[in-house]
Amino acid sequence: MKNILTAGGIALPAPVSITVNDELIWTADTGRLMDATMAGAVIAEKKTVSIKWGILPEQDVVTIRKRIVAGFFPITFHDDGADITIYVYRSTIAKEQIGTLGDGIFWYRSVTVDLVER
Repeated sequence: MKNILTAGGIALPAPVSITVNDELIWTADTGRLMDATMAGAVIAEKKTVSIKWGILPEQDVVTIRKRIVAGFFPITFHDDGADITIYVYRSTIAKEQIGTLGDGIFWYRSVTVDLVER
């Protein structure tokens, strides 16, 4: 079975959604001129990847936390018809807890994070 998402070469639990934003990076002097026309130039295109996981046992959340690290790291996912790997840094990891149920396992309702291309 093909992995949906890997970080640092390690498969992560399957997310319920991945949203990919292709963002344009403009020159520092970009802005409106006196006649209200826009001036500037695009110098790069970078991705922001928003990931959401649904209900997960604590062990899966631990795996996510170990792989979605502070600093820069590679992430691989499918976009625009191909599997791609980009180097990213992460935003805040948000975790909504359910708690321990009758099965003795600690559960999370959701985990979310945004990854920004370097």
